[in-house]
Amino acid sequence: MIKVLVISLSVVISALSFSVAATDIKALNPIQSLKVTSKFFKNPIEYNVTLPKSYNEPKTKDKKYFVIFDLHPRSQPYLSGLHDWLSHNGDWPWLESIVVTPASYNAEFAKLFEQIAADPNNHTMLDYFENDLLRTVDKTYRTNGFRIYSGFMGNGALGLFALLNRPTLFNAYIISSPSLANDFGLITSQAKLKLTKKDDNMRFLYLSTGEHQYEQANLPAFGLFEQALNTSAPSTLDWQVHRNNNNHYMSQPIISMINGIEALFSDIHNDLKADSEISKKGVQAIIKYYERISEKKYGFKVSAEGSLKALAKSVTEKDSQKGLNIYQKIAELYPESAYALSALAKAYADLNDINKAIKYQTLAVDKSKSMIIWHQKKHQKYLEQYQESLVNQLQ
Repeated sequence: MIKVLVISLSVVISALSFSVAATDIKALNPIQSLKVTSKFFKNPIEYNVTLPKSYNEPKTKDKKYFVIFDLHPRSQPYLSGLHDWLSHNGDWPWLESIVVTPASYNAEFAKLFEQIAADPNNHTMLDYFENDLLRTVDKTYRTNGFRIYSGFMGNGALGLFALLNRPTLFNAYIISSPSLANDFGLITSQAKLKLTKKDDNMRFLYLSTGEHQYEQANLPAFGLFEQALNTSAPSTLDWQVHRNNNNHYMSQPIISMINGIEALFSDIHNDLKADSEISKKGVQAIIKYYERISEKKYGFKVSAEGSLKALAKSVTEKDSQKGLNIYQKIAELYPESAYALSALAKAYADLNDINKAIKYQTLAVDKSKSMIIWHQKKHQKYLEQYQESLVNQLQ
């Protein structure tokens, strides 16, 4: 028994050693150095740019990526690690992103930050973001235009300052325990006024804090900002406020990042339920909803296929012909989707129109050839089942 245990342990250790070598962190998260020059600083500021593993792969040479910024140098390891873990399984739940963080503390940058406290009308920091940092990143890397700002404590307050004074800098803000005491940047006193300014594009804010002793001084101002969101936030701002009192304040940015990312991308990963307010209005309402988030939130097309299928399935239970009409519309909208065609094939099969089921499932098999083998086999199996059903009908 002991001898067998020793052999088993050696096998496990060997397997673990192989696993570590196969998932070398440098391969998973290749880091490049980017120096950004600006008229505001004597010397260029160096940033670490952590690229997704797929960035340099031939098959993704044309792919463009989200970008997430955090101004704390020590955020790089946990941000890149969380990103790799949450994105490596098919962009779920975090769509692959480029992580940009400062390489080290910079005294000149810190002085620029301090200027905001002394003079909230000084927007030099925002000018630097817009004209130097963000522009340099976009010129150097394949970015898709969607930017996420991550900030904790002072950097979190800076994020809210940017949201109020130049919201177009970032599309999404994940802010943890912002240092808002003493009306930093006039954030709390001007929140109601500046939140009402029209912004045509949709933006996202995940805002959290706790009641740790280091957060206590900021809680009154935090509450005022939350009130401003309740009364003055425009419909184009999708915002959430959370109070996390179960964890240490140093854990806040990590917890907020996980929850914020899941909330941010939920409209891509989760289909509308058939009984949702939008779906109750019908097919066109669903299509318009996805057209809106495609144009106004992301800047690229987000598929309505899954939500339309959910509606079609629900409608079919009451009226099979109306359900079929929706499945036909889905196949019309997504003619390259093997699963849209397969859903239409099943709808015909359920109506006992096996010939048409075979017709559309044959198309689905053809479209699945660009997918992994598992999906190809699945669609082929459906086709064979319909073909067998037809044979049985003819006997």
